[in-house]
Amino acid sequence: MFSIITPTYNRKHLIHRVYESLMQQSFKDFTWIVVDDGSTDDTKTLIERWANTTYDFKIEYYHLPKNVGKPEAVNFGLTKCNQEYTIIADSDDTFASNTLSDLKEMWEKANLKSNNIAAIWTLVTDENDNIKGDKFPEDWWQVNFKTRVLEQKEQLQGDKWHCWKTDILKKHPLYSAKKCHIGESHTWNRINKKYDFACVNIAHLKAHVTNDSLITSKKARKTEARAAYYSAYYCLKDVAVKDIAFYKYYRSLAFEYAKSKMFYSDDKLKLSVSKYIASLVIFLIQIPKRALKKLL
Repeated sequence: MFSIITPTYNRKHLIHRVYESLMQQSFKDFTWIVVDDGSTDDTKTLIERWANTTYDFKIEYYHLPKNVGKPEAVNFGLTKCNQEYTIIADSDDTFASNTLSDLKEMWEKANLKSNNIAAIWTLVTDENDNIKGDKFPEDWWQVNFKTRVLEQKEQLQGDKWHCWKTDILKKHPLYSAKKCHIGESHTWNRINKKYDFACVNIAHLKAHVTNDSLITSKKARKTEARAAYYSAYYCLKDVAVKDIAFYKYYRSLAFEYAKSKMFYSDDKLKLSVSKYIASLVIFLIQIPKRALKKLL
């Protein structure tokens, strides 16, 4: 029923968390797909040992010849998914033993309600079992992009976890760019423009703090600018100028596009002249306000 993709890079010392969580699942109709993103710490030996000694579920291991980054590793894993639903489980996280049994029931409910639901979203806790960020406005919030993002006065804060219809996720692989990481939320938003999400106020995933994670690792200014540039580009390239001006979410991306363009640009992937001018105007209007906010 489920394909579970775990991209990993030199996490031999941490990936046991995911494995142990899977071993504890009460529902075990799933395949664990481990995509080794060019590790040099002998992750291969560990995963292959588990694959040879685990009988409750199937483990597939793939070793990429070089490190290409999480988005590309996930996209490779997607090509190996053949179950109806897909989960991305990072190599340093854990989840509750009832996670898959809950998701099975949730998908049965979702499919009765609508054929337009692409994903079920649930909450995330920290290492102290506290909910990270905001809960959803209502339980079982079936929502589109406009309602979830554009019409919100303030964006929902904190991590969320997702289970996807595999065929839809395969049609919308993660945005990726060389030498930087584009946040997965931009891919999720692209999907949400076509399909609804079913958001449920239950916590399944526990996020652990890891020193070498994408969130905690320090990045050079040009690397950050590159990521901001591509994130804004992909999010704004199909959006009308009037919507960029009207919606706060798009204005924030336009600000980041103009700001990042001072440090990085790609002649092959760039916004139209009209959108760049709109972004520049938004940047010039917002920069004094943001500077003042930092001082206060």
